[in-house]
Amino acid sequence: MKTARGMHKIEFYSHINEIRTMYQNGYVVLKILYKELKDKYNWKMSYWSFCKYMNEEMIGSKNSITPVTQKDIQAKEEAENYLKKIDSKINDSKTKVKKETKTSDQADKEKRAQEILKRNANFINEKWR
Repeated sequence: MKTARGMHKIEFYSHINEIRTMYQNGYVVLKILYKELKDKYNWKMSYWSFCKYMNEEMIGSKNSITPVTQKDIQAKEEAENYLKKIDSKINDSKTKVKKETKTSDQADKEKRAQEILKRNANFINEKWR
């Protein structure tokens, strides 16, 4: 019996997430992947149609994976080094700010201590006069 036009496409795309998962988990031989899915979902789609959509979606030029070149590796290393430099500069500036606040806190404490000493000195002078 002949299927309606576009039914194969609907069968394929209705299970695209599971197809991707299975393909990424090792079902890279399309014949085996097709057989598993055909048995599981009772597909009417032909193997030829399945391969056509697989080539369009996962294997073909749209989502093809390009090999990593030496330039890519160098660019990644340069980017990582740049980020490390930025992180170290940020950390340095944070420690500088902490040191400055510590010194200003210490200065405030010293001022308070001097004020207390002055008050005590004034109090003692008044008592003994």
